[in-house]
Amino acid sequence: MSVTSTNFSGNQNTFLTPDVIAREALLILEDNIVAPQVMNTSATADFAGARVGDTVRIRRPAFFGVDDYSRGSNAGNIRIQNAVENSIDLKIEKQFDVSFEVSSKELAMSVDEFNERMLRPAMSAIAQKIDTYALTKIKGLGGFLGPSDSGAPAGLTAPNTLGEVAAIVEKMNIQRIPMTGRKFIVSPVMQSALYGITEFVRADIRGSATSPVEEASLGRFMGLDTMMSQNLPTHTVGTILSNGDADKACAVQGDKTEGTTSLTIDAVSLVGTIAAGDTVSIAYVDGVTRDHVVTETKTAAGNAVAITINPGLYGIDAAAVNGGVPVVVVDDAVATIRGVSGSEDVTTVGAVFHPDAFQLVFVPQPNPMGPGTNSATVNYKGMSLRVLQSYDHLKKRDLISVDCLVGAAAVDGRLGVRVPSANG
Repeated sequence: MSVTSTNFSGNQNTFLTPDVIAREALLILEDNIVAPQVMNTSATADFAGARVGDTVRIRRPAFFGVDDYSRGSNAGNIRIQNAVENSIDLKIEKQFDVSFEVSSKELAMSVDEFNERMLRPAMSAIAQKIDTYALTKIKGLGGFLGPSDSGAPAGLTAPNTLGEVAAIVEKMNIQRIPMTGRKFIVSPVMQSALYGITEFVRADIRGSATSPVEEASLGRFMGLDTMMSQNLPTHTVGTILSNGDADKACAVQGDKTEGTTSLTIDAVSLVGTIAAGDTVSIAYVDGVTRDHVVTETKTAAGNAVAITINPGLYGIDAAAVNGGVPVVVVDDAVATIRGVSGSEDVTTVGAVFHPDAFQLVFVPQPNPMGPGTNSATVNYKGMSLRVLQSYDHLKKRDLISVDCLVGAAAVDGRLGVRVPSANG
């Protein structure tokens, strides 16, 4: 744990200094927060000095194709590929703050007593705000488990059989999501549904938990580290689906190359809106149908609608070896807007994913330059908190302020599958 601090007040008599409070606050936050347990936070240290509203670039690994080398082909020479790193924009969107008045008596408490009476409630509130914000980003995952998928729950009910959980794992395998580190995050209703599976209950048997995060962990089952959160987002489908259609079959206009994120789809009759968070499944030239999430709400006109998707079109690597950009989707390819029925317009969004699908950034904040404030910034396990201790001359009171600067994004939509539940 790294700490940077400054003291402009000259007061060194208080036992509970910002350094001490910041260390304790971050440890309490770690015990109460879900998002950093399931999302990649490795880029945090790269963006010191960023502010709310700033956009930072997150580097993605380079993509390589594999050449089937033969001495008798291509004059016996290897093919040299360009190692090009992709990047994605991530906006620093939130600065969460909890500030409260303290007395000299409270500052003279023992660390444990101050934690219990003041710091733990404050950090629990910040943890809930961070989770609520960061977990909205699971709506940006490309994969989708719907009723038309093999073995999926009927309608959009929470998975409650061994076969339905197996269908989730199958979907991940089809998307070639890495086997290690897979996460499954569920709502309280989805947790109750899983408890109806005898094999899941046996896998969840363990000793007593010692923190809220351990209480939220439901164990590892079928290769998935399962965790419950009370802060999962909901999704309301666009009116193209809520007008009564289940899956809505459309067609792609024009040939599309790998990496395309904007395209137009049409149908004989297409009326209404397609909402950010809706899913379009597209048939590729290699015979595989891949899911993509819509990133902006758009309205159909002339029985067609222009959409933006995440992830961009992908899936063929042969042309990458040869230095080309392959056509992966051809004109009139089937593009299906996924749904179930007009009665299932709002769902809670759970998800299975690899942590690298997301980037959660805590920006280390500078200590204030003005006089009269003690401060400390603590960085630990990809998280960063700042604690300020100051005196309000107008109100004649001491103040403690704990804040953090946060941004999050779904940086690789290929690495996750949304698991909707219409019953919560």
